[in-house]
Amino acid sequence: MLVVPSTLDAVTVHAEGALCTRLASVPCERGNVPRQVRIEGLPLSLRIGSLRAAVLQGPAGLSVREVRPVLDVRLPPEADLPATQRALEEAQEKLATVSAELERLQRDLLTLRNLKPSFPPRPKDEPRPPREPALTSVLALADFVDKELATLHTRHLELERQQRDAVTEVELRRRRLEEGSSAVRGQRAQLHRAVVLTLSEAGSEAVAPDARVQLTLEYAVPGARWVPGYDLRMPRTLDGGSLRMRASILQRTGEDWSQVRVSLSTARLERRAEVPELKALRIGRRQPLPARSGWREPPPGLDELFTSYDAAQPSMPPPAAPPPPAPERTRVREFAMPPAPQRITQSVLPVVGGASRGGPGGGAPPPAVSAPPPPPSPAPSAAPLSAKRKAMAPVMRYQEEMDEESVKELSAEPAPSMDLLEEGEDTAPLTVERARSASRPSLPAEAPAPAELEPAVDLLDYASLELGSARDPEARGRLHPQREALSREQLVVLGVHLHVDVFALIASSEQEAEDLQQEEPPAWCVPPDHSTPHFDDRFDVETRVEVPSDGRWHTVPVFSAPVGLSPEYVCVPSVEPRVFRTVKVENRTPHALLAGPVDVTLGDEFLMTSPLPTLVPGATQRLGLGVEESLKVSRNTRFDELSGGMFNNNSTLMHHVRVELANRTSQRVTVEVRERVPAIPPSEKDIKVEESEVTPPWSKHTPPPGETPVEGERAWRLTLKPGETQTLSAAWSVRIPSNKVLVGGNRRT
Repeated sequence: MLVVPSTLDAVTVHAEGALCTRLASVPCERGNVPRQVRIEGLPLSLRIGSLRAAVLQGPAGLSVREVRPVLDVRLPPEADLPATQRALEEAQEKLATVSAELERLQRDLLTLRNLKPSFPPRPKDEPRPPREPALTSVLALADFVDKELATLHTRHLELERQQRDAVTEVELRRRRLEEGSSAVRGQRAQLHRAVVLTLSEAGSEAVAPDARVQLTLEYAVPGARWVPGYDLRMPRTLDGGSLRMRASILQRTGEDWSQVRVSLSTARLERRAEVPELKALRIGRRQPLPARSGWREPPPGLDELFTSYDAAQPSMPPPAAPPPPAPERTRVREFAMPPAPQRITQSVLPVVGGASRGGPGGGAPPPAVSAPPPPPSPAPSAAPLSAKRKAMAPVMRYQEEMDEESVKELSAEPAPSMDLLEEGEDTAPLTVERARSASRPSLPAEAPAPAELEPAVDLLDYASLELGSARDPEARGRLHPQREALSREQLVVLGVHLHVDVFALIASSEQEAEDLQQEEPPAWCVPPDHSTPHFDDRFDVETRVEVPSDGRWHTVPVFSAPVGLSPEYVCVPSVEPRVFRTVKVENRTPHALLAGPVDVTLGDEFLMTSPLPTLVPGATQRLGLGVEESLKVSRNTRFDELSGGMFNNNSTLMHHVRVELANRTSQRVTVEVRERVPAIPPSEKDIKVEESEVTPPWSKHTPPPGETPVEGERAWRLTLKPGETQTLSAAWSVRIPSNKVLVGGNRRT
């Protein structure tokens, strides 16, 4: 098998997860394309069911027949270990050395503490020795113990300090290793994914000796996110500017994205997007139901395919001695348990071999499976009962889901009258397991096969199927689900003697990907799937970028958005006597500008960060840029209340407003000044509002899309030259009955 290197070429980051594309170049040795190639170094967290491979460049007729995932264990040499891993191992070795020496010193201290000087015992009849030599020895021993204890205590304090420093160093090195990229994390045994690709034979076209076959491999990985953001740069005069879209990408997939083409998608990677099947309704004759995709009819003569294999097998030796006859139940009657009509699930085993007519590239045959009629049953004396059961068994296999109670009731019934039981047959009592096995036998030879059969769901998952062994007459030549609880790749790894916890590493990588979803995005950022609930979009990054697998947010530029920027100054003196800078942003791109923060820069100075809502193509939104201190505004009001009418039964409320606006900038500016007159509800027909003496004339304000309209709002729009001052005035009257008072008071200025 040829191991070929591969490079990560493109990555599509979705709302949760990413779709990676790798390129591999396969050399042709002597003009021959290898049948199997192996691509290693894939991340451990990739989704097995997302693997796709294709031939980008190669001879005509060459295709990828099989994509099989496996596990790859690497033992890197010392030179390839990262510096952080090497430093961690050195710190751990130093900690182990200090801890061992400290433990040995503690044992020495305990031994010295137990060393207590004492006088040796002597017999009673022995004369008393002189006291002076013994006392001198005891004092010398006590002095020795004190000096040694003082030396060991000093060394003990030094070793404790070294141990604390070593523990701190190990923790620091471990944290640095965890904060680094997960793609270069240096374990002694590194576990990766690998893929084995099986290629088909090329056509009759000749292949050059130095030719290369270009392969592409696609797979999905969790543990990647992105959020949009923007950068708005405008001159201080607000005439023009540019809006650039950027993206903050967070990934911990296990591999660094180095110089890759990145695309950003708002769609969810795990969402099912199957094309619905529209069934036609026809009037007239009944039409057969269309076959399901993936169905394959068993080839004719499948059982005869293994005739020579069965003939070559040695026959089973006869039993040593026939079993003794049972005292009472010497006769059994062969019976077939009738299947319950509500509890039978018919499943047909797909078959390997032959041309496929049910795959993606062609129409599927009808689901009804034609089978040759079973041979006639031989006489009881000519063949054993087991051969008769085999001849009576139908071609289709039935899986019956029976209830425990029904089986127990069946087993509790007394045995009926029985035919002769051949030697070697089982005469044990009927149990639940035996009843289930007895429920599979056979249908009568004259019973026709079902007209329509639907394959089980697990039989259409071809990646998890395996071919039955030739020693199993019921499953050979057919595909069936794997009986092992573990996948094939896990069984391969279990057969290798490695000191690696494979399942723990896989679970750890999956847990890291799940924990990545809990990371808080930057301020004002909105997840892309939240700002586009009804549509999905894709953005292609202009240049190749690098995003390490370290679990941190990295900002990359996406593209420069061609938008329309119209600067405006807005003032609402009745609310705030200040003039605010705004800019109208019109989306002229074919994409939707998603909601996110926008950093505003005026000239060379950063101004502020504002939230930008989602803008569909052609939409307009006003973006605030803060207060313009060079534009001064003041507002003066006057209120008069008059009585009128024939019997003084009406009150007239006169409101006068005067606004002065001064331009202290060095360029011409256009300012929109907004006022609001009282709005009368339709139910109050006896209240009137009249506008008068408006200089210059104002107009009703129409808010842009996305802004809430304000009832009774009016707007002046004027242009001021540098150093110019203009005065705006307006008056309106509110006529109400004398017995009514406006809510909140009559004064409305």
